[in-house]
Order: sequence, then structure tokens, then C-alpha cells
Amino acid sequence: MTSIESQAPTRIDLCGGTIDIWPLYLFHESATTINLAINLYAKTKIELRNDSRIIIESIDLKKRISFDSIKDIRHNHSLSLITRAINFFKPKSGLYLETDCESPSGAGLAGSSALNISLCFALNKLTNSKYSRKEIITISKNIEAQVINIPTGEQDYYPAMFGGLHFIKLSIEGVKYERVNIDYKELEKRITLCYSGSSRNSGINNWEIFKRRIDGSKKILKNLESIKKTSNKMKPAVINSDFKMLGRLIGEEWRNRKNLWKGVSTPQIERLIAIAEENGAISAKACGAGGGGCVIFFSEPYRQEDIKNALKKTGTRVLNYRIDTSGVKIK
Repeated sequence: MTSIESQAPTRIDLCGGTIDIWPLYLFHESATTINLAINLYAKTKIELRNDSRIIIESIDLKKRISFDSIKDIRHNHSLSLITRAINFFKPKSGLYLETDCESPSGAGLAGSSALNISLCFALNKLTNSKYSRKEIITISKNIEAQVINIPTGEQDYYPAMFGGLHFIKLSIEGVKYERVNIDYKELEKRITLCYSGSSRNSGINNWEIFKRRIDGSKKILKNLESIKKTSNKMKPAVINSDFKMLGRLIGEEWRNRKNLWKGVSTPQIERLIAIAEENGAISAKACGAGGGGCVIFFSEPYRQEDIKNALKKTGTRVLNYRIDTSGVKIK
């Protein structure tokens, strides 16, 4: 094999984020995160070379670095997620490795985790390492923790690996996932996705919340418990395609999340939500840890175009998407 290409979907999180960070979910019994994979892909292309050089190029970040050999690789740069993955899988020859992500940078759509899955899946195949999908999730999660230097959540790797809509169940036994097959097209008609134009760092918000919960903050405990309860109420709404209840619970999740930390919402996010609500949105929430990035708006199908047009008039970037049902794959 001289070349390989892979792609993994990003995700929209509906409920239960932040509480998926170990060990927070151990403090909140029956914690669940709900998310769905979307077709804004993180892509990896690898071409083997006839020499020992390692050349890495990120198309979306417009960055390129190179090393004379794998032994010369350093991680003190913005592409360290890639170099750490290469160091782990240890390809036996030089290579050219190219990445690209269709999700905007800092969008809250788990683009870095999707890229990590795409990257590790391709390197696993290229090096014939034979790690299972669950093992690749663990490897990806641990590599990402090394890069960001703080604990990572569990939820982002499962939509990237498996596609579809998932309940990520978190308990003493570890992490279990349940894929839920509902009418995805009906869900797509009700969820509008836009980019607020303000990049954010999910690690900052989540780390501040994490530290305060470990330190015993009663406010954080109460709000995380509220998020958990909302997520558990959302599960039957999803299973039964009760879209009225689902819309209400997305709004409830957002109110709980805003109470977690002052940086979760921004004036720009609130402005976009107000515009969407004036044009038919039932509820809304920022994606990921908030602080900018993407926002979803839930509405009846007949109001979706009204919301999109109103957002576009403000210059906001509306992201067209479909729910991905395949997960990571070799192209």
C-alpha cells in the first residue's frame, strides 16, 4: 500500500456535554450524552515516500512542516496532534500526510476529535497495526489529551467512529454507546446549523468547569446534575420522535449550560438566537462548550428556510449538512 485516504464525520451535540469528562460522570449517576454525526468531514491523505522524510500539511489551517525522519519529529507546534499520532503508529518509511477539515476551526463540532479518528484510522490501516475501533477511540482520546494538556471528554469520538445518532452512556463500567435509528431526514428539517464567526477553545470552558466541580462547587454540581436530568429526559423524546419535546429540551439544556460558566454564551450568540426566534426558532444552543463557534436552532420544518434567510441577511454563515450514518471510512 503506497497511499491511503480516510474521512470521519464531525458532530452536533444535543445534550449532556462536559459531564462526559472523566471522572465527572462518575459523580453523576446515569449520565448520558446525546449527539449525532454530520457530513462535515475531517480528512486524511497519506502517501508513502521512498526516503525517510516526514512532510505534514494542513490544508484548512494553511500550515506545513517537515522532518528529516520520524526520529527528528518534535511536538512544539500547532500540528502536534498529527506528529504524536505518527510517533505512536511508527510507519516504517517516510511519508507525506495531508489533513483537511470541512468544519470551521473552533466551531464546537468536534473537528479535532474527528480529525484524530480519521488520522488514527488511516495510520492503523497503513501500518497494519490491527487495533479495533474501540481501541482506536482510546488511542485518539489519549493523544488528544497529550496535545491539549487537560482531560478530554468521551463523547466526540463515537459519532466520528460510528456515524448516526448516539446515546453515550457513562458509568462505573466505563463508556457504552447505543446507536438510535430514527427518521434522520425529519431531524435535519428541524435543526439549522450556523457558524457565529467567533472561534472558541472548548478546553478553556470545560477546564474551568472541571476544576470547580472537583473543588466542590455546589453551583457547578447543581447545574451538571440538571444537564444530566435533561439528557435523560431527552432519550425517550428521541426514541419516540417526539420533536415537540425534543425542541423544548434543547432549550432547557442551553439554559442549564449557560448557568455553568459565564463564558458559555456571548453577545453574538445571543443576537443570533434572538434573530432566529423572531423567525420561528423554538429553541437554540451553542455547540460544544460554547463561547462562540456554531449554534443550532430547532424549529418546525416549515420555518427552517425563514431562519436560514434571516441569518444570512446578517452575514452569518449557515452550514448545510446531512446526518452521516457511516462513520469513519477508508475512501
